[in-house]
Amino acid sequence: MPKDYAKHSLGQAGGNLYTNKGGGSNYLCLPSDPENGKAYSYDNDGLYGAEYDVNSSTKPSSLPASLSQKEVPCAVCRRTGKVSVLMKPGRKSCYKGWKAEYSGFLMSQHKEYNNVDYICMDRDAEPLDNRSVNDNHALFYPVRARCGSLRCPPYKDYTDVLCTVCSK
Repeated sequence: MPKDYAKHSLGQAGGNLYTNKGGGSNYLCLPSDPENGKAYSYDNDGLYGAEYDVNSSTKPSSLPASLSQKEVPCAVCRRTGKVSVLMKPGRKSCYKGWKAEYSGFLMSQHKEYNNVDYICMDRDAEPLDNRSVNDNHALFYPVRARCGSLRCPPYKDYTDVLCTVCSK
């Protein structure tokens, strides 16, 4: 690990239930050592663990099929001395003057479910552990390009959208 790079926290990815109409709309990196509040019985649940919802026919080519239905780990990292971090959709490399932190595939919620922010899933993605349960709570799906108002070329129809996270 470079000396100007520090892992800030490690945990599990989470988010809202994919069918909830209200509540949060972004994925979260949840700590593995939470400090829990009081338990209440009112019905406003909205925080669930996330899982990879990919299989052999929907996953980007370099992601392993073994990720299917597994929970998603996450890390929040900090680069000391850096002032900008930018996720670049549609690129697997950074522009000149920027340093690549990692690259992978643009992912988000399925188009038939509620909106969720786009994220750049590391091409070396791993499961949180070996547990495999299809809970279908917060879900990650690969994003594919669609021609029309999205210009093709330079984009290509039905292709995985690559991404990279760059710092400067």
